[in-house]
Amino acid sequence: MKTLPITPLRRRIFIALLAAIAMMLMLCFGISVIPGASYLKYEPSGGIILLCGFLLGPAGALECALVKCVLYMLVHGGSLYGHFSDLLATCVFAGTTSYLLYHIKQPERKDMFIFPVVGAIAATLVMIPANYVILHLQYGMTASAVSASMIYIIPFNLIKAGLNSAFALCLYPSVSKAIQASLKERNDLHV
Repeated sequence: MKTLPITPLRRRIFIALLAAIAMMLMLCFGISVIPGASYLKYEPSGGIILLCGFLLGPAGALECALVKCVLYMLVHGGSLYGHFSDLLATCVFAGTTSYLLYHIKQPERKDMFIFPVVGAIAATLVMIPANYVILHLQYGMTASAVSASMIYIIPFNLIKAGLNSAFALCLYPSVSKAIQASLKERNDLHV
């Protein structure tokens, strides 16, 4: 898979635009997906970050995730631990998925569905030990209390990544075609 053939300035603008969209989704949309753990809310910002990774590669996904977290922290405030946790999970998920897509010379259509599963598993596995540290620092939770909450956290991370994958996969074809048409039109004007 190849990244979009755009200038560095346009790339930064595109990343900033997607990060702002992701931040707005994070602010305006949040639903509980795990009964008994209403504090774990799904919001589709990770799907926008993954879309950025599909279009601009793993570095684009990581930059977009960082900008989104900084914007959200500036607008919403909140705990640095929560922002770091979201950033870590999103970077592992979108970074792994887009890395795999961009380092296969000829990815097949099925890879667009397989690699997000790998990214979801990677993010879930990374977040298990990370939650022991983050929840202890943020709330003073003991290791046994964190272990007890894993019954909610592990399924939540898998569901969140699955929904974000579906969201990105739904958006990708139309967004990619629109960008390609815009780039073609711009190139035709300069010829």
